[in-house]
Amino acid sequence: MRKFSLFLLLVLSCVCTVFGQDSQRPRVAVVLSGGGAKGMAHIGALKVIEKAGIPVDIVTGTSMGSIIGGLYSCGWTAQRLDSMVRKQDWTLLLSDRGEYYAQNLGNREKQATYAFSKTFALGQKDRLGDAGLIQGRNLMTLFDRLTAGYTDSISFDSLPIPFACVATNIVDNTEYDFHSGRLAFAMRSSMSIPAAFSPMRLGDKVLVDGGLRNNYPADVAKAMGADYIIGVTVQGPPRTADDINSSSLVMGQIINVNCKNKYEANLSITDIPIRVNTQGYSAASFTPAAIDTLIRRGEEEAMRHWDELMELKRKLELPDDYRPAPHVLNPAALIAPDYADTKRQRSAHDMLQGSIGLRFDTEAMVAMQLDGVYSMANRPIDLEATIRLGKRMSFAMKGVVKPGRVETGLQYVFEHNDLDIFSGGKKSFNLTINHHKTSLGLMDIGVRNLTMDLSANWDYYDFHRFMVDSQITHEGLGLKNEHLFSYHACLHYDSENKGVFPSRGSSFRAEYGYFTDNFYSYKGHRGFSELNARWRTSFPLSHLLTLQPTLYGRMLFGSDIPFIRMNGIGGPWFGHYLDQQMPFDGIGHVEMTDKQFVACRLKLQAQLSTNNFVLISVSGAQPSHRAARLLKSHTLLGCQAAYYYRTIFGPLGATLGYSNKTKRVNLFINLGYEF
Repeated sequence: MRKFSLFLLLVLSCVCTVFGQDSQRPRVAVVLSGGGAKGMAHIGALKVIEKAGIPVDIVTGTSMGSIIGGLYSCGWTAQRLDSMVRKQDWTLLLSDRGEYYAQNLGNREKQATYAFSKTFALGQKDRLGDAGLIQGRNLMTLFDRLTAGYTDSISFDSLPIPFACVATNIVDNTEYDFHSGRLAFAMRSSMSIPAAFSPMRLGDKVLVDGGLRNNYPADVAKAMGADYIIGVTVQGPPRTADDINSSSLVMGQIINVNCKNKYEANLSITDIPIRVNTQGYSAASFTPAAIDTLIRRGEEEAMRHWDELMELKRKLELPDDYRPAPHVLNPAALIAPDYADTKRQRSAHDMLQGSIGLRFDTEAMVAMQLDGVYSMANRPIDLEATIRLGKRMSFAMKGVVKPGRVETGLQYVFEHNDLDIFSGGKKSFNLTINHHKTSLGLMDIGVRNLTMDLSANWDYYDFHRFMVDSQITHEGLGLKNEHLFSYHACLHYDSENKGVFPSRGSSFRAEYGYFTDNFYSYKGHRGFSELNARWRTSFPLSHLLTLQPTLYGRMLFGSDIPFIRMNGIGGPWFGHYLDQQMPFDGIGHVEMTDKQFVACRLKLQAQLSTNNFVLISVSGAQPSHRAARLLKSHTLLGCQAAYYYRTIFGPLGATLGYSNKTKRVNLFINLGYEF
């Protein structure tokens, strides 16, 4: 019994000695600089610090360093951070858009139309949300999820690793160090690049990116009690006058100059400075390839300091095989955040959303479209106005009442269209049309992916100018000013994961319209009908290849159908120049075709990298004047190959095609979303 007591006393003595040494050993801080996407290199450096078994007692950071550092302080390991940043949709995060699939069909269509949107709260005293291009709604959603367990206002010393981050108070241009508060709020404040992201308000302070005052806060770590500092910086070499040759570089240089505050002084108190080479990358390099390279460079640069890290470990009197126990991460932090669209909820303030789209193509040249939606807070009413400028100009006004899930809408559209009509690949004639349209109906009847619209329309076509080949007469085409009253039912289903270059899901649209000139008949007899439908689905063959079959068609029934409602084919999109226009491979401009038209297309989509796509497709169609003779008519065939690069303005690329209708090669160049 006496021997056992002596043994137990010896064990307790050793344990107390170990704990005493750990509590008395010098404290190690990791300091992470700002740098936007270049800060991904911090993750690679943290991997090496973990591999070396260096205990981290303090973390400080600025901007991207505050994000990586804040997450590391609440339990995220370097490996988990690596996996997390790679799977994020950075295009979504660095915007205020809702996740595409989580939105209703109307908002999905807008997201695939406009390059930029901004929402303003009217009558709100705190207008800081309007002071930047991006409010950061999606980033805050992500930060709140990743910091699960630490979302209350707390002292950052109570985190698994004590933490601090830096912001700049632009009221008096002073540094503000976060040692307490909401962790997600502190991280978001520290990365608020002026003009790009909205500032954050804290009492009487207006906070922006901390890099403007202290981009590498080693002094903050020293003030928190750090005895040794391991610092990771991602600053590039100084720019010369020849390097600053664009507006973006001028703005970047202004930020870089301001970020030099305290930099050299803080670097001088750093024991192990890890300066990562980020040449070739910028603060906006959030592509998967860039993230991979930056993390690797951070790891490689940290490995070059391996001997220094091991020497530090010996100074801490720790054995070479020592590894600190990892901190426990709250399981809720691993749950994917929800970026669902919440626009159906009425705001406490009147809201104004503005959107802008820009495009260029080799047919219509330059076009711009502006859209504004005014949503009333105290009434379920939205008012919308849209203006399109270019060769085809239009103006639209729409009022929508939303008492529940069914919307009642009244819309007026004026469109001025300067339209070239081709035949066999050659220009046949030109029409200048003023089109007035009024629509009243029930809209958005259904659920998220499936909706139905019912409407009554009035259309007036004013043929303002007609330039025609000598072999064709104005009267021969039946062109005269026309007014039509029509009734429509439209069914729309869409489960595609993206509006442009989808890789999974299906899209279906079918519409029936009955046309008259006096509400019930047309030219003294029964009115004519239009039936059109299209279906597309995406089959992922691999993570790079997608097969997309498409079936579509439009059929007209009745007599004396006016020319302006006849079927048209050509171009890459449905309804681009005319409501009834259908795409067909190898045909560039609009060509009129028979009353009955059915077609199919098979497209192979290859995603070479994040934003690079190659598209190859073949099409076949059967046009006929009578439905009974569809299979007996001449078959149209077409093929095309395209390359596109996905930009913030929309797809940029070129299409090369050929069809047996035009019997010539067609080249089409496009930049921007379709509208």
